[in-house]
Amino acid sequence: MSELLHYIDDYFTGTLSAAEKQAFEMRCTTDQAFAQEVAFYLSARSAIRDELHAEKRQSFTAVAVAPPATAKVRRLWSYLAAAVIAGMLLAGWWIFSGEPSVKQLSARYIKDHLQQLSATMDSGQDSLQSGIAAFNSKDYQLAAKIFGALSTQQQQAPDAIKYLGLVYLNTGAYDQAIVQFDRLIQLPLYANPGPFYKALALLQRAGPQDRQQARELLEEVRSRQLPGNQQATEWLKKI
Repeated sequence: MSELLHYIDDYFTGTLSAAEKQAFEMRCTTDQAFAQEVAFYLSARSAIRDELHAEKRQSFTAVAVAPPATAKVRRLWSYLAAAVIAGMLLAGWWIFSGEPSVKQLSARYIKDHLQQLSATMDSGQDSLQSGIAAFNSKDYQLAAKIFGALSTQQQQAPDAIKYLGLVYLNTGAYDQAIVQFDRLIQLPLYANPGPFYKALALLQRAGPQDRQQARELLEEVRSRQLPGNQQATEWLKKI
């Protein structure tokens, strides 16, 4: 049994602590691949249990020549194959049947729109280009160093601060992302994406007051028609 299946089995056999159970349940709602593994585990366990019960009933209700061991193995594998299909269908229903939450929508937005940066056309920004290349290659450690150094230079600060915040947003360092987006908000930009990006970080961090703060920022984005206003308009219906 793999380490992941051991972890799932520990949950259903009641050996996890309360905090571990809470983390497990949260992961089921945010991690589609993990939810599929859990669904497969449950379906497979149910199929095997049903097979064992059927074998027991047959042993008490009929007297017959026992089938070859290979036949039993084949029949068990047929149950497992069915369980795999059922597990995948169950996981798909679990994740997609309900309307996605605003946290799921914001996570999808980050994945779809904020994991690649467009190269700048200014030949005088070679260092910024290097940071962008590192970011697009998912070398976030290097990108953070480059953008961090450039964020103190007046000419390149707006882009560098924004990109540094996106590094932290993509790596789950939401506290640090929020610090950078607060810096970005303070800059006198014509179309400042800082409020929308900070709202994304708050929705992903999901602290006690984060949802309300994110709502206020999204309302600002919508009312001022800032970058992200279309998403803000939709997400505000769900907060």
